[in-house]
Amino acid sequence: MAYIINLTNGTIFATIADGTINTSSSMVLVGKNYAGYGEFLDENFIHLLENSADTAPPGAPLTGQLWWDANTNVLKVYNGTLFKVVSSAAASASAPTSNVVGDLWFDTTNAQLKVYTGTTFLLVGPQFTAGTGVTGAIVDTITDNTAVNHVVIKLFVQDNVVGIVSKDATFTPQVAISGFTTVRPGITLSTLIGSQIPLFQGTATSAQGLTSGNVVLNPNNFMRSDTNTSTTGTLSVLNNSGLSVGDNSDFRVTVAGTAVSVNNQTSGGNFSIGVNVGGTPTPALSIVGTTGVVGVLGISNLNAGNGVGNIGSSSNYFNRLFATATTALYADVAERFAADQEYAPGTVVELGGTAEITRSNTDLSDNVFGVISTRAAYLMNGGAGSDVTHPPVAMTGRVPVLVTGIVRKGDRLVSAGNGLARAAQPGEATAFNTVGRALHDKLEDSQGTVEAIVTIK
Repeated sequence: MAYIINLTNGTIFATIADGTINTSSSMVLVGKNYAGYGEFLDENFIHLLENSADTAPPGAPLTGQLWWDANTNVLKVYNGTLFKVVSSAAASASAPTSNVVGDLWFDTTNAQLKVYTGTTFLLVGPQFTAGTGVTGAIVDTITDNTAVNHVVIKLFVQDNVVGIVSKDATFTPQVAISGFTTVRPGITLSTLIGSQIPLFQGTATSAQGLTSGNVVLNPNNFMRSDTNTSTTGTLSVLNNSGLSVGDNSDFRVTVAGTAVSVNNQTSGGNFSIGVNVGGTPTPALSIVGTTGVVGVLGISNLNAGNGVGNIGSSSNYFNRLFATATTALYADVAERFAADQEYAPGTVVELGGTAEITRSNTDLSDNVFGVISTRAAYLMNGGAGSDVTHPPVAMTGRVPVLVTGIVRKGDRLVSAGNGLARAAQPGEATAFNTVGRALHDKLEDSQGTVEAIVTIK
């Protein structure tokens, strides 16, 4: 009668006729009344005990069968397709070649555990390799100086803790951690790593405060551009009324449109800007608050060229000028007089006409009064009018004069009519008709200009 051999799940594996054997598996199965069956039976037991130990896997394996791989000294199990490692992980410097999804491999080169995805080994951890040292975020527990434990995340780079993330209130580690005297809620960076001070880098949008070393500074102690700020009554920057020094009542700089104003806010107070002279602070500019009087060490023309810029104006002038001596670039003293029409510089004029002065129209006139000034060094009655209505008449000094005929240096000039002067002939010049004396030669007979010294008699 034949033997029917079933697998554990009930499936018929083989039918063995009387007096025969079956080799469909790696074990020899013996039929009824087979002579010498004891040897096969004993070998089967031995194979089971040694898990088919060999350098090559057993032939015709069954699913679930064990094999001791004598090459690697690793126990493997047949999964219906191939023999896979039974141990928790394969440990080797290179990836194992026989793998199924979920297989573990400990990479001895990098000291990392990896899992097989079906196509490649995926790193389980740690993220750092043996060559980089501990690098990454590591969960740890720190006990503080009051024996309270705090769960934190330590941020490592090459075995150095560069930062600690904590959710708890500020605490002091019981066991000192280099670079961390205290640990604060949020991210606390180490105060020093080697010669480097770790910092947050990049563009910031806002901050709760500033620090100096391990001291948190109050942000209210710093000036802001969006609101009024002060330094305890010493210096204030007001976002709507300027910069103040003192208690907002002493010194203030304000800007209104394009106008900048520097003021002493204290009633009657003085304002000065000083320079260091011989080691002693000396006021270079001083403004007396009660009178508005300005005192300076000197006044310089900072314009790009000479003859540019005024002190006061014809419509908004000063009262008196006090000085030991004055100098001018031009050479005559003039005064404005009302004229009956517009006259060119150098024109000889006399008193009369429909206004105060008119052009001298007669030869040798005894009524000559002066010459229209070209550029007066000192102008009197300057606010009387313009050069058109009130031309400046040179009363004395050097001035160009319109002349006709030949004139030699030293000649006395008399009126020639039509607002011109000429050289006086012998016996013609008197104290009443002389305009002045020529300073240069004019050798052409035509009309021209001669610089002369004029004096009104």
